[in-house]
Amino acid sequence: MSARDAQIAAGRARPNAPDRVNPDGSRSIRMKRACNGCGVQLGDATEDEMNRGILGLPLPDVRRECPTCGPTAPDPKCVPVTIVEGDALCTENECDHEPDDRTPDEYCDQVAERKVCATHSAFDREGTVTSTAAWPCQRWAKGGESR
Repeated sequence: MSARDAQIAAGRARPNAPDRVNPDGSRSIRMKRACNGCGVQLGDATEDEMNRGILGLPLPDVRRECPTCGPTAPDPKCVPVTIVEGDALCTENECDHEPDDRTPDEYCDQVAERKVCATHSAFDREGTVTSTAAWPCQRWAKGGESR
């Protein structure tokens, strides 16, 4: 988790960097995040949100950060996602392990598939899981959040 992600998780307001005009006349912008309840702009997207978007994973529910939706926002829903664990060559089907009657799109026996909670797990830019929350989500099981 980046320092900026940690600040937001701690309830501090998101930074909102303005567009910048570069010396060559081009413009640099920072990706923004909007409330998924009402659409109001909340500020800069976090590194985790950018990684999730790039990987096609669901973005976190940010209604609690919103001045309009926050007071009545429900707990974020836990969302399952299937991940694979194993050697990189095995997970990319590039290993030389015996096929054992598997089709070309199946993994070898050195790869394990499991579900984790996408809402409470973190992913880096390459799609590597940097921290996991088991599925069914333990936060949901304890009554802390809804499904």
